[in-house]
Amino acid sequence: MKALSLLFLLIAACGLTQNHATAAEPVKLIFDTDIGNDIDDALALAVIHALQSRGECELLAVTSSKDNPYSALYCDVVNTFYGRPEIPLGRVEQGKTPKDGSYVRKVVEYALEGKPVFPRQYDSADQLPEAVSLLRKTLAAQPDHSVALVVVGFSTNIARLLKSPADGISPLTGKELVSQKVKLLSQMIGRFEPGKPASFHEYNVREDVPAARTLFELWPENVPVVASGWEIGRAIQNRSTSILNDYNYVKYHPVKLGYEYWHKMPYDRPTYDLTSVLYAVRPERGYFGKSAPGQLKINESGKLEHHTEKAGKHYFLTVSPEQVVRTQEVLESLSSQPPSN
Repeated sequence: MKALSLLFLLIAACGLTQNHATAAEPVKLIFDTDIGNDIDDALALAVIHALQSRGECELLAVTSSKDNPYSALYCDVVNTFYGRPEIPLGRVEQGKTPKDGSYVRKVVEYALEGKPVFPRQYDSADQLPEAVSLLRKTLAAQPDHSVALVVVGFSTNIARLLKSPADGISPLTGKELVSQKVKLLSQMIGRFEPGKPASFHEYNVREDVPAARTLFELWPENVPVVASGWEIGRAIQNRSTSILNDYNYVKYHPVKLGYEYWHKMPYDRPTYDLTSVLYAVRPERGYFGKSAPGQLKINESGKLEHHTEKAGKHYFLTVSPEQVVRTQEVLESLSSQPPSN
């Protein structure tokens, strides 16, 4: 009898060990965004919070590449709304697109009877660190090859990171930090449809071509890059029906309100930036296909090209009609998921 009991205990312990070994660790994420220029960035940040609530990722920091104070403050509002006001924020200095845009300032300042509707941690973006210093600090504190870097705006901050020298934060240069700490760059950039010439000047490239060129010239060879091109988000639309129906669990929602300010409702919007987030956290779930390996580079005309190379570690996403339907449902469900608090 004792022998039988011992056998059952051994089997149970073996099962527990096996379950523990196969449990996936949350993906460590840094989110670099030009939030305020389009509404998909806001939806992408909502997706990150949903995935963190599910235990699938950990948002280490958010940096803004839009040179407008309300860009980072809007991120503060969203992080606070989802119950994570402690997430570090950084802002670009002397960057691109300084105008307010159509929604970030309006949401940040949205008030009833003189009182702000959405709480936030910072009164002013002047209280925030410069993006590169925050990126260096965040990476230096992480285990080697553990961070997924999700870039869904201009390459400004990442190019500057790669060119940054050793300092009091870390004895490593920016390029060395990326090589040692980052396991993946998941970036919304470019256009890669079959048969299309590299003549399409995609927005995230066009607004800071020198930074995009620097990124792909200096990016460490050991770190994979997966680009989600314009055509991927264009194929997978976030539908207005989701905005109108799925966010009504609260009276005032900073993402829904931003969507309504960004353009006259009702309208569907491509899921450009959301796709880069989803791939970074769930790369093996079959939401997308992937190109042959190769090398991404900015050509002489300032356009992004992908050159197939067997030894390359740069890829771009593809999507089938069946994947479009499945991924659309997943992204709408995640972006509208209520806060866990």
